[in-house]
Amino acid sequence: MRVLAVAAHPDDETMFAGGMLAKHALAGDEVYVVCTTRGEGGEVGDPPLTTKDQLGVRREAEMREACAALGVKEVVFLDFVDPSIEIGEPPLSVDAEPTVFSAAIREHVERIRPDVLYTHGTNGEYGHPQHVFTREAVWSALESLRPWQPREVWTWCANAGVNADDRITNKDDPADVVLEVGPYFERKLAAALCHRTQHAMFKRNTKSPDVESMLRRIEAYRRWVL
Repeated sequence: MRVLAVAAHPDDETMFAGGMLAKHALAGDEVYVVCTTRGEGGEVGDPPLTTKDQLGVRREAEMREACAALGVKEVVFLDFVDPSIEIGEPPLSVDAEPTVFSAAIREHVERIRPDVLYTHGTNGEYGHPQHVFTREAVWSALESLRPWQPREVWTWCANAGVNADDRITNKDDPADVVLEVGPYFERKLAAALCHRTQHAMFKRNTKSPDVESMLRRIEAYRRWVL
């Protein structure tokens, strides 16, 4: 089986779906990841691990290392630039025409022809406009692929009720599948540790002392059958 995850930024593949991607890889499935930006608008680390102008290069390398830890077969980066913001400012979406953005995603969906596609949820997890923009572009790409489409689309961070993490839950996406990450946690942790430039942000946003303690032990998904 082939699976494809389409993510807005480096680290989304790990933080939101690392357990599931590791599960697929361990089962012998071919796992592919497409990232729409290189995370150029993110943080450089505290203390700084790179400069702002080199952040995209650094985060691409971090994501490739993380995906190797998860067992991903191929990682592809699209050439859209993540807008730069300062700490505390609201996040932004890329400056791209929706049709151009969607066509870039479609190219790789057609090439890979996944059985299952993973991507962002309805509410953009915590309302991130680039997450929403990516999700909408994925659905637009799939509509244009008819008659062939992946069998299913699974959106991450679905609403698992009492098990939901309110900080990142897509409240309008009821969970169809809840994965206990335990058997895959070591791979997910190894991948998260690769995203070094973002560790300070992870810990600050979750009020956690370290990366391991802030990782969720469950992942929830909404399943869409096409």
